[in-house]
Amino acid sequence: MSQKAEKTVSKELKIVARPVVTVDDAMKDSRKVSVLGVVRSLGEISERGLISCLYVLKTEKDKDLGYPFQVIGTAVNSRELLEDVRILLYLGLLEVTEGRKLRLTSLGKELLDKLTDSQKQVLDELTKVVEEVKQRVLSEDNLLNIMTAGGRGRRRR
Repeated sequence: MSQKAEKTVSKELKIVARPVVTVDDAMKDSRKVSVLGVVRSLGEISERGLISCLYVLKTEKDKDLGYPFQVIGTAVNSRELLEDVRILLYLGLLEVTEGRKLRLTSLGKELLDKLTDSQKQVLDELTKVVEEVKQRVLSEDNLLNIMTAGGRGRRRR
């Protein structure tokens, strides 16, 4: 019986170190700049829709932005892409609308306008490819939003 009384419960605080990212660091990273360019050309898109768009670009259009994707059934996910989106949100280059969609902020638009010529050229090529799949991705994104919002907003009788 005395053995049970000797047990103590301790709570440990886990500290996860994350590197500090500045706006300059983000603009030097071609993947983050590409994500900003894709969001600019799509307008407003959910995180799931953005993942879907980049996956379609990689698999069907041979435009790999360097993100690894995991496919489970029909669900596509990319942890690295979501981490980059979190960084861009933290820096204020992206924002989340009331409808939980990502869009470019005015700061993000200004920084995309200040890119070097070589970065602009790469972004223009990416924009052309995104325009080819834009309608498909946006319609899939809207369909998923309608399906997941099915229980919300119903009127009671």
